[in-house]
Amino acid sequence: MKKNCLFVVTIISALFFSFVSQVSFAKELAHNQEAAKQLELLRKNLSGLTEMKLKDAENFYKDFLKDLKKLEKKYEGTWEGLEATFFIGNVYNMTRKFDEAVKCFDTVLSQEGVDKNFKARTLYFKIQALLGKGDVVNAKKTIAALKEIEPQAAASFRGDLSNTTQMGVEAPMFSVKDVNGKTVNLADYKGEVVLLFFWATWAEPCIQEFPKIMRMYTNLGSQGVKFIGISLDNDLENLISFMQQERFDWPQIFDGEQFKGELAQLYNVQNLPLIYVLDRKSKVRYIGNEIRGITMTVAAILSETESEDIPSFR
Repeated sequence: MKKNCLFVVTIISALFFSFVSQVSFAKELAHNQEAAKQLELLRKNLSGLTEMKLKDAENFYKDFLKDLKKLEKKYEGTWEGLEATFFIGNVYNMTRKFDEAVKCFDTVLSQEGVDKNFKARTLYFKIQALLGKGDVVNAKKTIAALKEIEPQAAASFRGDLSNTTQMGVEAPMFSVKDVNGKTVNLADYKGEVVLLFFWATWAEPCIQEFPKIMRMYTNLGSQGVKFIGISLDNDLENLISFMQQERFDWPQIFDGEQFKGELAQLYNVQNLPLIYVLDRKSKVRYIGNEIRGITMTVAAILSETESEDIPSFR
């Protein structure tokens, strides 16, 4: 398979945070303009999530869910009510209530007259829920259904289905030297929330996204989240020069050899940038490069650990 440094691009990968109003539905359900306005307002309110502190974002999601459920109930029997059900499913995804998410998505998919775009969006996020709960069998079936509509979107889950990088399982352990000669042993990070940041100075999307990564590091790092950078650069000197220029201080591993490096192979890296979010048990909770998704996944993890009082082991 051809490797590339581009973001995984699909027409639906970010649709949780955008309301598509230009869709044509069958006539079984009516449209409601007032409901459409309320959905649009909710969507616009999501734009500030990436800059929120984790606790504020968590509270926002709770309020967001309440508003969506009110809208869903009030406008039951309309397409906007069904869109609300779709959004509710995604909130459940972000808060790891995967069984509830699947129910929402199945409700949408069971409605007659759902057009191809809406069905593709729903299948996409249903797959995320199924992978989140570890139901690989049904995830594969749903991916097959999505492939018939949007092959590129279905292909984006290839890494999630590999044995070593599957959502919900423990991340592959490694122990290597960073660029300063210090040992980075992933096993030592159990008890911490960890972001593995795969990137390279030669990958233009990485350079473009780096300011956002730095802001995310400032935000999440202040909450105790640990970052580990894994560079797929060919030239160590280029990497060190960039590190000195940007002055970031998280551990940085030089994997080398682009996508053929040991860690790139271990984590099935096929596009850059790519971020893995690991919970305190080192289980994979997120794979991707969408800043908002990363932030909200971390918020959900920190909320869980606070309520369960899981101790730190570092």
